Formats: sequence, structure tokens, C-alpha cells
Amino acid sequence: MSEPVRVYLRVPGTSPMPDLMKLIQNIESAGFDGAGILDSQLLSRDTFVVLGQAATHTSRLSLFPAVTNPFTRHASVLASAIQTVEELAPGRVKFVIGTGYTSASTIGRPSGTLAEMRDCIHAVKGLLTGETVDFNGTRGSLSYASGRRIPVLMAASGPKAIEVAGEVADGVLLLVGFNRGIVERALEHLERGARRAGRRLEDLEIIWAVRTATTSTTTEARRLARPTAVHWGVLRWGGYWLGPAGVKLPKLEIPDAVRQVYPDLSHAHDWEAAINATSFVPDDVVAELCEALGLIGTPAECAARIAEMTRLGVRNLYLMPLLTFAPPESEIAAFRDTVFPRLSAAGIRTRLRPLRRGGADRLRR
Repeated sequence: MSEPVRVYLRVPGTSPMPDLMKLIQNIESAGFDGAGILDSQLLSRDTFVVLGQAATHTSRLSLFPAVTNPFTRHASVLASAIQTVEELAPGRVKFVIGTGYTSASTIGRPSGTLAEMRDCIHAVKGLLTGETVDFNGTRGSLSYASGRRIPVLMAASGPKAIEVAGEVADGVLLLVGFNRGIVERALEHLERGARRAGRRLEDLEIIWAVRTATTSTTTEARRLARPTAVHWGVLRWGGYWLGPAGVKLPKLEIPDAVRQVYPDLSHAHDWEAAINATSFVPDDVVAELCEALGLIGTPAECAARIAEMTRLGVRNLYLMPLLTFAPPESEIAAFRDTVFPRLSAAGIRTRLRPLRRGGADRLRR
């Protein structure tokens, strides 16, 4: 078998904590490799509290904030928080940080800058490895740094950010889309940044964030994905990734209804209202955007797309189901029942076998 595909799943902390723990246990039992916990203080429960509880309710999953930022918590607080979680799940924790999105927009401030990202990543990495870090002339260290490795990854979606990630982080969570042209272009930028630090792509942990919708028909999956496809493909990409994706947009006039969706199209409370707000984009354009974004279709189609992308060296996927305010039940079932068995049959994923612990079924390799 070639290097297996690892699949992590986004968990929005928008449900009560007892429900979140049951969900995360179901994710582990379904065979996923890890869970990323949304960090957006007005939308979801505190990511580090959820991570700490998840660490005590699971035995195998990798766990990480998805993603935190450099401005709602000081770098010293971030390092302290992730080190504390790691004590509950030694060897199972990553730290993922980005410039912030809804963490910033919902409190009326801009996202973090790349300069802030550099400084924060440098400080967190230093503190976690037991180094003394300078904070505006005051030197400090994390007195309980374990010495165990906690990978520090940077989430990035633009070319400059990707290059910074390649230069300063242990790895990258790429929020760029998921087709051949996008993957190849993103890796070019990542390699450029890595070279500035005397590193290679092989030195970095590379995780591809993939927008995901699995339903019984491709048509329904694309309909449900409309808000996400329009948000990222029309409003956010700014044209940069459309070229590598092979997508050419017609001239579109964005109606006021799009701006009125709270907090935005891709995180909407009312998903059907968000779908309706995207009616200005033709179905064929949405279909092209869905193909560029990721895994949007039937479970069998998603398995085939993953197998195709492994030929480009893709080995780590972070699935981002569409809904922020509902659990990803359909994706859990689709990957457990269809996608994972197909990937195992194709020789690109290790089969898991049940393990009973504490009265609950788990899976182990």
C-alpha cells in the first residue's frame, strides 16, 4: 500500500457540549483520523474547552483548533491552551492558526495580518519547545512545556499567505479548492516559501481543506452547496484561484440579499435563505465551482475524486461540511459506509477494526 489517505472532519461547536462529545465519539467510531474544532467565539463553544473534553472522550483521533487566530488570544495564551490539551491526549494534538474570519468579522475588526501571523507562530513554536520568547522587552517561557512535538500549522488561502506558511510553520492547512490546477498552483507557492527557509515540501505537513457535501444525487449536492460555492468562488477568491481551476465567471451583479445573510453565505443560520440569495448565479456556473471546490456529489463520486487527487500526492484531507449550525451526520455516514471502504479497496486507506473500550465501540488500525 502507498502512503494512506488521512481524513479529518470539521466540527462546528454550535451544539451543546454533551451533544458535541457524542458527535466526536461517532466521528472516531466511523473511522475518521481526526477532528478540527471551529474557533469563532460568537458562533461556537470555546474551541480549547471542546478540545479538552474531546481528548478525554476519544482514544485515537488527532485533535486541533480549526482554526484559531492571533488576535482573540495572546500568543502565550494560545501556547498554554494547546499544551494543556496535549497533556490529555499526548501525541494526538496539532495547533492550526489562520488570520481569522468570522472571529474578526463578527466583532467588527479586520482579520489578522501576515506580519501578526509570523510573530504569533514564532512565539507559539518557541514556547511549546521550551524556549524563552521576548514579549515587548519582557522575556517569558512556558514552565510546563512537555517537550513532546506539537505541530504548528498555518491555515492559508491566498498566495502570499501560503508562501509565509511554507517559510515559518511546520505545515499548512490549504483552503484553496480541490482540483488539479489549484493543487499544482498552491504547491508552487508553498514550495517557494519553503525554499526561503531552506526547506522542501517534504519537510511540511500539508492538509487540504475540502468543502464537502454528500447526498444521493449530484444535483441535490450542488443545490445545497450553492452558498458555499458562491461565497468562495464569486465573493472571496477574487479571481486568483479561478484561473488555475479552469473556471471563467460571467459578469454577475451581486444583489443586496447576499450581503444581508448573517454572518455570511458560507456560515448562514438559515441555509435555505442563503441558497435563495444565490439565485443570481446560473446552475452551470455553480456546477463548475463545485467541481473546483472539492467533494460535492454522491459518496461514490467523492471516493473517486479522492482517489484521483492522490495521484498528485494528496494524502491529508480536512473535510468542511457545508452547515455550521448542524452536525455533519450525512458526511459521517457517507464516509463510514461508502467512501472509506472504497478507498480501502483501492489500497489508499488502511482498514480499521473495532476496538471496545469502556463499553463503547472504537476503531483501531
